[in-house]
Amino acid sequence: MPVSLPWDELSVPTTKVFTTRRIGEYLKANVFIAKDQQNDFSVLVQHHEDLRHTFNKHRVDVGSVSSDYRELSKGFALQFKLKDEKLLEYFDQFIQFVLRDLDQKDHEQRVVEAFLIKLKNWKRFISTTQYGKLTPEKIRGLLAELHFLDSLFTAFPSEEESILQAWYGPKRLQHDFIFKDLAVEIKSISSVDKRSIRISSVNQLETNMSKLYLFVTAILEAPEHATDSVTLNSMVNKVKLKLDQQENVALLTIFEQKLLESNYLEDHYYDKYHYVMRPLHTYHVIEDFPKLDSGLIPKGISNVSYELDLNIIDQYKVGDFLDKVGLAL
Repeated sequence: MPVSLPWDELSVPTTKVFTTRRIGEYLKANVFIAKDQQNDFSVLVQHHEDLRHTFNKHRVDVGSVSSDYRELSKGFALQFKLKDEKLLEYFDQFIQFVLRDLDQKDHEQRVVEAFLIKLKNWKRFISTTQYGKLTPEKIRGLLAELHFLDSLFTAFPSEEESILQAWYGPKRLQHDFIFKDLAVEIKSISSVDKRSIRISSVNQLETNMSKLYLFVTAILEAPEHATDSVTLNSMVNKVKLKLDQQENVALLTIFEQKLLESNYLEDHYYDKYHYVMRPLHTYHVIEDFPKLDSGLIPKGISNVSYELDLNIIDQYKVGDFLDKVGLAL
């Protein structure tokens, strides 16, 4: 993942505190990337108004990034300092992440707040060691969850926040979505010829909710000239566009946090994986649904997973599934 900003143009200063290059020239605040005498990289947000109250309100400590607020001879500066140069590519992406949502109409406080709030969203990602890219299997799994999310936004356009808050898949809890007393487990298959799905734990098809549904989607490698192919990046942007139309900044913030919890960070790497998505069936997981019972697993046996044959569960298919979710919102 190459960096986008001119970090290599920054030399170690000899007489000054920082060597800097200005970025985001269209913004009201003056934003710079910088290098100090310790050879550490920073981003500086200089502004005229004293916004220490904003800094104290939103300040967050992140393992690899330290934050500071200082008074200058003329004005003030917010500083984020990268303490681990090996993470420069991700620090670069963080800055791009913030700048994309800002424009020339935004006042100084908005710019400062944007950097602070976005860093909160990045806290889990930056402080973890899981910096690798998602595997094709995990890409398909996240695509399936995003596809379901997008379907819900289309069906219930006034319930975006409730739907986002119900998405627990990124936290790797027992179920991917929980709507009051209704839970949904999302599964994907990589081929229409594959007639089984992997149940990764015995708890996955058990629940203390009143109802549990299994939602299965085919995430297929796209033919070369497919007109309806998607990538993980394009699917994320599709959902973001829907949220943008609601003119509620909080919705986009929640969504971005969920993506980071899923260890997704926008990267051109994902543009080479093209898929077509085909919703298959939804199944009602009731008492006699074929599944392993955790109470029958002998003590000492752990990490149990198994394959569920889709050919034998036709009788559990349900229609008007989205209507059932709507009643639980």
